[in-house]
Amino acid sequence: MLFSDLTERRQQLFERAAALRTKHFCLVLEDFYDPHNISAVIRTSEVFGLQNVHIIEEDNTYRVNKAILKGSLKWLNAFIYSKRKTAMDELKKQGYRIAVASTHANKTLKELDLSKPTAFYLGAEFRGNHKDTLEQADEHFILPQYGLTESLNVSVAAGVLLAHLDMYMQEQGREKFSLPKSEQDALILEWRNRHLFGNERFNPVSFQ
Repeated sequence: MLFSDLTERRQQLFERAAALRTKHFCLVLEDFYDPHNISAVIRTSEVFGLQNVHIIEEDNTYRVNKAILKGSLKWLNAFIYSKRKTAMDELKKQGYRIAVASTHANKTLKELDLSKPTAFYLGAEFRGNHKDTLEQADEHFILPQYGLTESLNVSVAAGVLLAHLDMYMQEQGREKFSLPKSEQDALILEWRNRHLFGNERFNPVSFQ
C-alpha cells in the first residue's frame, strides 16, 4: 500500500514496523498511579512491537507524561477501561489467557505456555493487582530475581517481561506472531493518518 504523501523513507519505515507488529501479547496496566510509569510502559511496549495496551482506571485516573512517551502513543492503540471487570471480560472474549506477575508465584515466566495469546497484567504501585484479578487469572508467574529486594519497579518489570517475550518470539520465528497482511495494511493507513493529521483527528486512545 503506497501513499504519495509519504516520503519513501517514511513509507519503508511504516512497512517494516507493521510487519513486526503483534497482538499475540499485550500488557494490561491495572490502576497505575504514576503517569511516569504509565508512559514508560506504553513507550516500552511500542518499542518491542506490541500494538495494543490496555489500561484500567477504576481507582486511579489515566494520565500520561508526554516527555516520557516520546510520541510512542501515536504508533499503538490504547484501550482505557473504567471497570476492571469490563477489561477482563473483553480480553477473555478476544481469546487471551490472563497472566499475573506475582512475587508469591511458584511458576517462572519460562514455564508459561507462550504459544497461546496472553494478556500480562501489571499491578498498581504499592498495592499490586486487585484481588479479583488475582482470583480470575489463568496464570501466576514470577519474574527472575536473585536479590533481597522483594520486587521490581513496575515499569522496569514491564521491560524485563517484554525483553523475554521478544526473545521467545525471535526463537520461534517472529513472523508467526505477526498481524495478517490486511491488518498490516490497515495499520499503515492509520499511522499515515496520525502522522499527517495528528492524534486529535485519529486518536489512538479509546475508552471502553
